[in-house]
Amino acid sequence: MSGAQAAGGSGSGERCSWIVAVGDELLSGHTQDSNSTWLCRRLREGPCPCARVVVIPDREEAIAAELRAAAAGPAELVFCCGGLGPTPDDRTMAGVALMLGVPLVLHPEAAGRIRERVRRRYREGRLASPEPNPGTMKMAWVPEGAGLLRNPVGGAPPLAIELPAGERARWLLVLPGVPAEFRAVVEEEIAPRFLTGSGGRRYSEVRFEDLPESALFPALTELEALHPEARFGSYPQAGGGVVVRTSAETEAELVRALADLRRLAPGPISD
Repeated sequence: MSGAQAAGGSGSGERCSWIVAVGDELLSGHTQDSNSTWLCRRLREGPCPCARVVVIPDREEAIAAELRAAAAGPAELVFCCGGLGPTPDDRTMAGVALMLGVPLVLHPEAAGRIRERVRRRYREGRLASPEPNPGTMKMAWVPEGAGLLRNPVGGAPPLAIELPAGERARWLLVLPGVPAEFRAVVEEEIAPRFLTGSGGRRYSEVRFEDLPESALFPALTELEALHPEARFGSYPQAGGGVVVRTSAETEAELVRALADLRRLAPGPISD
């Protein structure tokens, strides 16, 4: 597995999403990967909760290799986030093109949007020239055949690329890394088309005060045997106590798991 961060997997046939976050600044620790955290929260109760997060460097070969692996995997939606900007270190478009085996081409609609955005910012007094510079126009070069999405607040064009399908349509969604742009694209372009419906996991938390985490081992072991479709995680809190987070695919299963958690609890629960 490439990258420095991964979580989960999907081997049970569940619908899921994978996130590929691109950026040397993420791997060096100079920038926190807030986009992946936000998107995981956004996805968790929808039809395709996140099953895997990977962080990779700004290298065309690394991007292409990770996206090939994602395209061959089970994810219904693959989000590739970051690296769409106007400087040479923004290499995601080139990596996607390499993965697809197609050239980068100047997309007329993307170029038109960029020119209009530059003219608008010039009229507002935010730019010195009404003409886009070479760096700005770099963002209009996209992999041949890619579908263009709208960026409501920025210049980098998001993409939707259909992947080889199994039972359902599968998509590679290429998004800008600037958080304001990223979230706007997800909410205004991705969610209405790709995130409708339900089917994600349901979550609930209970808190144990004045209890060492190790004291939960017998109860959590028995709970995993009683409820194989549910998931139980224990998380020590900085201020003391332990939170047990329970999740299940259905509300009924979550209710049953929580009832047994309370029955087997080794100490008082703080509601």
